This record gives sequence, structure tokens and C-alpha cells, in this order.
Amino acid sequence: MRREHRPPPPGAPRETAQQAARDGLRSLDGYLYWQAELAAAHREAAAFCDRLPWLTGAERRDVEEHYARARAEVSEAMTRRVAARCRELQAEYEARYRALRRRLAACAVSAAAAVCGCGFLVEVLRRV
Repeated sequence: MRREHRPPPPGAPRETAQQAARDGLRSLDGYLYWQAELAAAHREAAAFCDRLPWLTGAERRDVEEHYARARAEVSEAMTRRVAARCRELQAEYEARYRALRRRLAACAVSAAAAVCGCGFLVEVLRRV
């Protein structure tokens, strides 16, 4: 799950230092998360092989490697599903937020128009 750093395409605006720092921290966080997942996979593989005392040294290494690789593949698939769902939810919430902002703006304009209308009506009634 390693991502390579890609420079922006020619002519694209340069990213700010803050954005670069955020991207770097996000990348570091992803790297540390994945290293922890790999370490957990290897620990689980070793614990699994500990319950199989009849394995020879070569068999144990082979089983550990297969177990850790399978566990890492499952972790990667699960992480990708969770990330995809996070993106879906973010898009959904952003759309809902935009709709609420539009509704609030419409209510504010309506309220302002109502206040102006009431003020105008009061002024007209005073002159009568």
C-alpha cells in the first residue's frame, strides 16, 4: 500500500506549505498504520505456528510467510473498503451540508424580506 510522491503536473498551481505538510503527515500516518498491520500479521503468524510444534524450521518459516501474507492481503482489502466508505460518507455529508446552507440562506433572505415588508406596511399604515 505504498504511495509514491508525484510532483504536480506542469502549469498546475504550487501547493502551499501547509498542504504539503498535511499531505506528508497523512502519508506518514498511513505508513505507520501499515507497518503496524504488517507487524501484527507476523505476530499472529508466529503465534499460529507456535500451536503447531511438529513443523520443521523450514515448514514453520513457510507457514508463517503464507499466513502473514494472507493476513496482510485481508487487512489491505479491509482498509481499502473502509477508506472507500469514508469517501462516500464525506461526499454524502458535504452534499447534505450544502443543501442545509442553501436552505438557511433562503430562510434568511425570506426573513429579511418579511421584516422589510412589515416595516414598509407599518410605514404605509402610519401615513393613512
